[in-house]
Amino acid sequence: MADTVPTFRDNSTLITSATKVDILLNNSADVYNGSAGATAFVFKEGNAGDDTLNGFSSNDSILNYKQIFDGNGDGFIQFGANGELDIDRTSRKNAGNDQIQVSGDNGPVTELRYLGSKGGTGDNGLHVYANSATLKNLWISEFGGRANVMENKVGNETYDFAGANKTLLIDNALGLNMGQDVLTNFGAGDKIVTTAKLFDNTTNNVVGFGKNFVLDVSGSTGPQSTDPKMGPGGQIDISSPDVTKIKYAGTEVHGGVTYYIYEAPDASTPPL
Repeated sequence: MADTVPTFRDNSTLITSATKVDILLNNSADVYNGSAGATAFVFKEGNAGDDTLNGFSSNDSILNYKQIFDGNGDGFIQFGANGELDIDRTSRKNAGNDQIQVSGDNGPVTELRYLGSKGGTGDNGLHVYANSATLKNLWISEFGGRANVMENKVGNETYDFAGANKTLLIDNALGLNMGQDVLTNFGAGDKIVTTAKLFDNTTNNVVGFGKNFVLDVSGSTGPQSTDPKMGPGGQIDISSPDVTKIKYAGTEVHGGVTYYIYEAPDASTPPL
């Protein structure tokens, strides 16, 4: 395939298609409810108090002004035995002022996963957390097992598929921009798994990249015809080898979450 030079647009805005809910800094015990679509609960610096988030679904996120204390540094944040998470905790001995309880469709949420930060200013510098189950549902042999499942963070990253049978989760149903990312060594046996379907303008189950040689990722309301121009879920370049289309392989539900599976094109893949 001829050499292609990707051209990314500005992917610095974090919240794109999610509904933003600002948590009040009133040092009180407030209750906030999620919406039917993607909701981003935003905690800014200050004393919020002990708050409750209800209706927290797989497409919802918690955006915190700083990284939540992670005792073992594995990217998974467990709630305490009391069902609360100390979002201001600075050490094992210092819990901080603010705690939250989170309730989902199937009861209390007891663990979050960390999806990084864009490192910008204001909302664009917030740290992103979402339900850990969305990632852990894919830790099965079909997707290569835990060791071979990667997750797209909100920053600009490179993901290497060397070794074959790797999977990259792009949780675009969160309604956040997942950054501008480069995938290398993507080929037969590898998968890109999204939580909102990608826009396919030909409706032939082949998703083509734009003239800028990148894939514009749909957002939480996708697929939309505006996705190729807006890329609310971020942008992807697949290089080494260069790939400018991927094929849709079907939809699966695991743990109540719907996943859309895409693979590298092969000889049977129709043209765009």
